[in-house]
Amino acid sequence: MLVLLLVLLSPPSAASAAAAPCDVDPERPAARAVAPAAVAADLTEPFKYVPVNVDRAAVLADVVAAVRSQAVEGAVDPCYLEKPARIAGRVDFLSPFEFLVVTMFDQDPARRDALLDQYVVDPGGAIKALGEAYPSPRAQATMAAFAYYDVGSDRIRVNAARVSPNDLRRVLVHEFWHAMPRARTWTEPDGRTLRASGFWLQEQRAGRRLWVPVEDRRGLPYASYLLDEAMAALMETRYAGPSPFARGDLLEVQQFLARLMGRAGDQTVLRQYLESRPYELGALTEAHRASFPELEIVARP
Repeated sequence: MLVLLLVLLSPPSAASAAAAPCDVDPERPAARAVAPAAVAADLTEPFKYVPVNVDRAAVLADVVAAVRSQAVEGAVDPCYLEKPARIAGRVDFLSPFEFLVVTMFDQDPARRDALLDQYVVDPGGAIKALGEAYPSPRAQATMAAFAYYDVGSDRIRVNAARVSPNDLRRVLVHEFWHAMPRARTWTEPDGRTLRASGFWLQEQRAGRRLWVPVEDRRGLPYASYLLDEAMAALMETRYAGPSPFARGDLLEVQQFLARLMGRAGDQTVLRQYLESRPYELGALTEAHRASFPELEIVARP
């Protein structure tokens, strides 16, 4: 069992990771070390954090095996069968302060890194240095989140104080499926730079770091971010059953994807998701339009 865990969780060499054709194409910034948990032990709420006793290596091994099994069932390209093990090496279990800072200050890396550096040696001072960012409605919403996949860094960030051990595996399966696609970046004929990660479309604005959702659906039956979130939710549901945290606006989209996979086959839809080709999903929907009479007519480009 120990050998299996080491095989599943050992990160690939830099050469093999760079060579993997199913990995993301954006540059990955250097990963920062997570602060020792003891830094947050004596803080007041909501920044206090005392880790629960959970074997994270075993949890990650379970998630790697589950996502890989789902990929095998979907008959995906063999490269994606090895990807869950690489993803497991890019999961950060963060304290509430770290989770808040890496999320809120992603567009201001200098301030983000300064706050994280101060947190290690002076956590109370770092909290005061948040200024108007905390308390705020945005900070509250951020600290209520369980986890997310950041396509820019190609890392999964877990709000370790927020996720219970009972929910950790299903949350990670969800985020692993967000991390599974090979993100693509390209330039449109009109000069716009677009990025697709799974079914999520974004446009680059005001410099390299700022990406905003693309409003033009171009044949997609739902907004791209809803399709992307629903796909991860569908795979989570297949793994652990309906989520107690399910969003009402996603249920219809999730049901649509499940029905489309039933009509066109899991392999077809998963291939488009993993290769980050949302417009092909729109074309596939159009090809099966008779099976979805309830869908609104979406303007073609």
